[in-house]
Amino acid sequence: MVDTKILLVDDDQDTCASMSDILSDLGYPADVAYDGPNALKVFAPDRHRLALLDYKMPGMDDLELCQRLKGSRPGIEVVLVTAFVSAATTDAAAEVGVRRVLPKPVDLGN
Repeated sequence: MVDTKILLVDDDQDTCASMSDILSDLGYPADVAYDGPNALKVFAPDRHRLALLDYKMPGMDDLELCQRLKGSRPGIEVVLVTAFVSAATTDAAAEVGVRRVLPKPVDLGN
C-alpha cells in the first residue's frame, strides 16, 4: 500500500463510495470528504498529491477549494469531475490551476 493518497471530494456519497472503491482496487487509496470545508480538514499536504473534486458542492465550490489546496501544496494536481462541462467551466478551472476536467460519469475504460 502506498503512503500517498488521493483526496476525493464530492457531495454525493454514492459517487464517493464508487470512486473510492475503484481507486482502491487499482492500488490508489483515497481520503474522502463530502464538501470543501471537510476536505480542508482531511487534506494533508505531505500525503496528497492528487485531488479529484466535484464541481458544484455546498459550503465551498471546487474553484475556491482548488485555490486553497494549492496554497498549502502548490504542486498538487487537481482534476475536476463534473456533469457541467462547458468552455466556461473549463476556462475558469484552468485559471485556478485545475489540470483536467473530466465529465461525469467518468469512463475509466478509455
